[in-house]
Amino acid sequence: MDSIKLNNTIDKLSKIITVSEEKKQELITKYSSLSESEVIKDLSQIVYRVLGSNEELYNYSLEVIRNINPQICPPVEEMKSRLSRMFSNEVDGNMSLDENHKLINEELVRFTTLLNQAKIDYYIVGALPCFLKTGQQLFRYHDDIDIMVNEEDIPKLAEIIQSTGYKFHDDRFPSLERLKEMEQNKPPHTVLAQNPNNEFHLGFFTFRREKDNSITMTEYSHRLQEGNVEVDVLERRSDPIGTQLRYEEVPTEFMGTSFRTGTVENVYHLKGFTKRPKDYTDMKILEPYMDKQKLEELKKHPLNDVVIENIEKDTIMHM
Repeated sequence: MDSIKLNNTIDKLSKIITVSEEKKQELITKYSSLSESEVIKDLSQIVYRVLGSNEELYNYSLEVIRNINPQICPPVEEMKSRLSRMFSNEVDGNMSLDENHKLINEELVRFTTLLNQAKIDYYIVGALPCFLKTGQQLFRYHDDIDIMVNEEDIPKLAEIIQSTGYKFHDDRFPSLERLKEMEQNKPPHTVLAQNPNNEFHLGFFTFRREKDNSITMTEYSHRLQEGNVEVDVLERRSDPIGTQLRYEEVPTEFMGTSFRTGTVENVYHLKGFTKRPKDYTDMKILEPYMDKQKLEELKKHPLNDVVIENIEKDTIMHM
């Protein structure tokens, strides 16, 4: 996209949606390699999420975006209509946004209650719990609930999930046949619980609890070697201070249940790397609740990455 036109658009929008100079430059860098239609689509979605409830600012912002190229962009009212349809019916089975939020709340209460009863070591992570514990209304579609779970508890977790009717997949050590299915279907998580009635799922991230109570995340990858499935593990060790800065030990109370979560600072920090349109929006909403001093301290305690190749299942069970 033309750099002058892009800079002018970002400048105008940043006066309405306050962003730092650093964020402006990130957006400009990102969009400079995209086509005008792609920029229009991404910016429109951001504006919908942030300003959709303020009609005056929403209309003005869409007009600014439309001026990128009026020949390929419909009138503002048509843009609004398309965005409304997109965000109201973006769930498989034509589930509305209100229905999605109802499902999220119900399943969050249901599964955290079950996990608590089984004394499973877990955290609810991602932007969702941060919205809930800061009193924010859910405003976008959520296709899953992200849960960090201690690998020692996965056998108990599997029993709980299967008792609810969800389909449980533990693909840390897949068979050759299963790996071929995964290459075709591309499941979003290695450990996954799938709702049988729609696309909603619980996505699990695995970790190991160290003797000093710190956390080591474990990420699995697979490859074929001489016809056999080889499993490699990326271990991401957080030191004790980093663990305290990344995860809350004081539970969040919600609708009669409680659960531990990731910190606002950690979610904000991670979303700065992914840089999807929804991540910029989430960062904007969470920014007032973020402790900047804690964020800077978190950056001083990066994860220590170690790759272990050709790991055996029995090795994980006895670590």
